[in-house]
Amino acid sequence: MESFLQRGRRVLNDFRFALRQLRKSPAFAVTAIVTLALGIGVNTAIFSLVDSILLRPLPFPQQDRLMRIGYGTVVAESDASFFPKGWIRVLGEHSASFSSISGFGADAESNVTGGGTAERVFGAQVTVNTFDSLGIHPALGRFFTPDDAVKGHDLETVLSYGYWRQRFGQDSSVIGQSIRIDGVSRQIVGVMPPGVRFPYADTQFVTPVAFKGGDPIDPWSNFDLRAFGRLTDGVTPGQAQAEIRRLHGLLLPMFPWRMPDQWASEMSVIPLLDSLVGDVRGRLLLLLAAVGLVLLIACANVANLMLARAAAREREIAIRGALGASGWRLVRQLLSESVLIGVLAGVAGLMAASFSLRLMAKMLPADTPRLSNLGLHWHAFLFAAAVSVFTGLIFGLVPAVRMASPELQGTLGAGSRGVVSKSSHFRAATLLVIGQIALSVVVITAAGLILHSLLSLSRVNPGFRTDRIVTAEVSLDATACLGPQPTSVADARIAGRCLAFFNTLLDRLRAIPGTENVALTDSPPLSGPDNNYIYDAEGHPRDARQEASMATGRIVSPDYFATIGVSLTRGHLLTAQDASGASRAAVINQHMAEHLWPHQNPLGKHINNVKDEQTPGVWHPNQPSASIVVGVVGNAHEGSLAAAIADEVYLPMDPANDQPVMYVLLRTQTDTAQAADALRRVVADIDPQVPVTRVRTLNEVVAASASAPRVLAILLLGFGVVAVVIGAVGVYSLIAYIVSWRTREIGIRLALGAPRWKIVREIVLRSVALAAGGSALGLAAAAVSTRLLHSFLFGISPIDPLTFVSAPALMILLAIAAAWIPGRRAASIDPMEALRNE
Repeated sequence: MESFLQRGRRVLNDFRFALRQLRKSPAFAVTAIVTLALGIGVNTAIFSLVDSILLRPLPFPQQDRLMRIGYGTVVAESDASFFPKGWIRVLGEHSASFSSISGFGADAESNVTGGGTAERVFGAQVTVNTFDSLGIHPALGRFFTPDDAVKGHDLETVLSYGYWRQRFGQDSSVIGQSIRIDGVSRQIVGVMPPGVRFPYADTQFVTPVAFKGGDPIDPWSNFDLRAFGRLTDGVTPGQAQAEIRRLHGLLLPMFPWRMPDQWASEMSVIPLLDSLVGDVRGRLLLLLAAVGLVLLIACANVANLMLARAAAREREIAIRGALGASGWRLVRQLLSESVLIGVLAGVAGLMAASFSLRLMAKMLPADTPRLSNLGLHWHAFLFAAAVSVFTGLIFGLVPAVRMASPELQGTLGAGSRGVVSKSSHFRAATLLVIGQIALSVVVITAAGLILHSLLSLSRVNPGFRTDRIVTAEVSLDATACLGPQPTSVADARIAGRCLAFFNTLLDRLRAIPGTENVALTDSPPLSGPDNNYIYDAEGHPRDARQEASMATGRIVSPDYFATIGVSLTRGHLLTAQDASGASRAAVINQHMAEHLWPHQNPLGKHINNVKDEQTPGVWHPNQPSASIVVGVVGNAHEGSLAAAIADEVYLPMDPANDQPVMYVLLRTQTDTAQAADALRRVVADIDPQVPVTRVRTLNEVVAASASAPRVLAILLLGFGVVAVVIGAVGVYSLIAYIVSWRTREIGIRLALGAPRWKIVREIVLRSVALAAGGSALGLAAAAVSTRLLHSFLFGISPIDPLTFVSAPALMILLAIAAAWIPGRRAASIDPMEALRNE
């Protein structure tokens, strides 16, 4: 025990001595701590981001047993693997690999009314066994029961904990009360436990998926559920995937009609957490790699500072060695100083990380998965502590080992430095600076590629006008379009109840002063997922074993094309007469016309929407769902600026396409903010219970569509700037260090008549040589590593010549600038003063 206490006292004394040494050199201490704090801070911030999104467990017991089920590779919440509820039910009944299989619907907004104005709230449908699959219990009330899965007994809802707290003030008497969701009165039966956000981060309530008793078509008619399940104990994901693929041939004939043989034939099973984070994983790992390089650059820089400081303390260390201090004792003393710098930098880095996280929370796209988890959790504090100590050891090890065994007699006997300083003094420092420059080149090359890619993306012509256009979502209740007792969706929409509201809205909006054009659509450009239009086309026969073709379908009012400036290339646009539905008119884009009918006139051709057909593949042009192509318009990037032009079908606002939710596109000659206020007033005058949401300009919509690559570019650019600054400081420090050691030599050369400009040139050229060597290594590393960026780039190659030339050119320019001050200082040395000081 006494020995342990003695060792503890010695370590404590070492740190006290290190603190006194740092106090004696405040400039060195501040420079080293700030440099390292930058590296630790950005690493802790990005680690916290990775921890919050990728590493933190889901709030479900045995989360590693929860699996997503989809076709192909399920990669994200937006994955298009949708199943009918009947498929999910029978798959769960036949599978032995899953203890239960459940389904959940799309993330959808609903009008929630009662106790005030209507609000727009996100909700989702779930199968009644969903919460059993998740393995959770309600915070209040109960979850759904099998009885709730029968039509007519499904008028119930379960609230999220956050929504219960926000809307009902955590009132426990809410159980049994009713709330109107999209015009339907539903009884609140339960509240989810705190921290549970399922199936989506913004879900505030769920309702049960229900079946119509005795209807053989109902379980199979709508492909609107995603599937997940809980593995049976002892079963691996690979075994479960093999089983459900074997079950495909058994289950496919259960459809009431012939399905394509390849539909869902390659079902996959992956962890639920992996499906939630999706393609965000790649971006986060890229950022983590970038900040890791920044930390290495910072460590190399501080190691150089420590080398210079240790060299200045050579005589002190030699004297201590001569007085009996062992090599290990000297190493421990020097490492104590470096670890103390690392710990102090870690504290400063944590503060920087906290600030950075708040900034990133505002910058990141709102649809970033698990963004609500973002924060400095205890994992981040452990990470920062470990990195602080580890980096302190790493950057202190080289100077400590180098200086712990000096040539004592030579050092003590030297009254002055030699005429020409030995290159061994600078070899380690030179290698560290070259390494810094190489790593800096890798970081700024990656940042340059992403920035160049973003610039290429911003130059894409969307194919439509965006200036002076205000967009807004106007939402009626989901049941507003249906008749009082509809026998089918088609019959229910014949009256065009929603259509009448939106036509009135169009008339009122046209009367707003300054309105140039106004239109409605069910899916505005670049606003997110588009509506799939699954179709057969005239001249392209198929049988029921094959998949139908797919395009993007938009329901639009006649002025849609004039409002956003999409030009007509052939035929005519949709007209007011098409709103009756009798004409069965459709407009397609040029891409679809060339794809389906090359070298033919597409006008008069038929396309048939087969999404709801029970006998797909049986084609004839007189089917009620078949549309006639009356016009062709120019191509537009309405889905994504980064995606290739897709087939587009524009359908008229007619009773068959009656929709409860439409988006206004209003082009104004006045201020867009005033136009937005006027739009809200018009809707409130027609019906104050109709919410108006997502009010913004079309320019803002376009900007938001590129938010993910923009944030990635900004963060990488910021890390690149930090890397470049630290690299430039490293070059400056080394050159200044060399000049200080060569003061006597330079003085002698000047005394012998050497021109001062040659002194400056020599020092600058040495700096350029460092930058060139480091840049060559960095470019070689970047040429290999940037190939991993291929999926993040748009319109450029991972070996983009402009970026690969610009990165080393920038480092060489910075090296020249960094060497200029020491060079000028060396050239201004007074030879006699230099010799006198020596």
